[in-house]
Amino acid sequence: MNDFRYTPYDGSARPFTMGLHLCTPEDWIEIDDKLPVQLARKAALLSKNREDVYLSLPGAHDAEHEVLDVLVQHLSQNFPDIYTYKEGEVSIKPTGQTYRLGDFDDAPLTLAGRLVQEDFCIIQQADESHVLSAACLCFPSSWRLADKIGKPLEQVHAPVPGYAQVLARKVNLVFDRLLPGKILWRQNWSLDEGPELHRPAPHSHADWLQSGDSPVDHLFIRVERQTLRRLPKSGAVLFSIRIHTDSLSALAENPKAKHLAAGLMRQLEEMTPEEISYKGLAQAVGPIIHELKRLMMPG
Repeated sequence: MNDFRYTPYDGSARPFTMGLHLCTPEDWIEIDDKLPVQLARKAALLSKNREDVYLSLPGAHDAEHEVLDVLVQHLSQNFPDIYTYKEGEVSIKPTGQTYRLGDFDDAPLTLAGRLVQEDFCIIQQADESHVLSAACLCFPSSWRLADKIGKPLEQVHAPVPGYAQVLARKVNLVFDRLLPGKILWRQNWSLDEGPELHRPAPHSHADWLQSGDSPVDHLFIRVERQTLRRLPKSGAVLFSIRIHTDSLSALAENPKAKHLAAGLMRQLEEMTPEEISYKGLAQAVGPIIHELKRLMMPG
């Protein structure tokens, strides 16, 4: 289903900026009708390739437990029709699954990842840096957990154009000053072939470019809704990532979405070559802009 719930590409904000907003506690986690399918995908990844989607450094275990405790309490309070928690067990009504928290003592974050559509990353202070110390990352957007674990944010985000020059200091200040009880959220977007959520490989548009087909027949707009909150006991910062996808074909078929096509086209036209390259669009941007212009035509 394409609902265009989040459209950070609509031209209302410049990409590659922080774009932080306050999030109410009730809105921290999102649940929708894709829950059963996405949880099944996560369970398969964690069962078959756990080392690819879950890693944790020594010293992150207490923070993992705190994430699970905070999440279970949130779910049982805010989604009582979906989740129940009793005597150390959490149940998900739409899937019929019940998990005993004690069974995940070695890796609590993997249970947190099995409960909701969000992925979770834990960032902890180490000397003067904020380091990615643990993550359950089933649905990455063109990055591999093994390449980032244990690294400070400056290295995690090193490929992002302008991060070191413009964003690094601002991001570190946010992490320094974030208080327990305050939740922030932001969005970003990319264009990918197909709706696959587990996408650790770099963005590529080779297949549809070689096919000669219209990008409308292949591409999906992938939006990340990200949140930040500080865990009160451990002091770690919890970073969540929720993926939403909308097809370009749905954009083409929706007469009310022409302003979205216009906004996406403007963002692509205004990006620097470095930004275009980072999004994997160096060869694809021309055909995509051409198609967006066609979608905006009357009729």
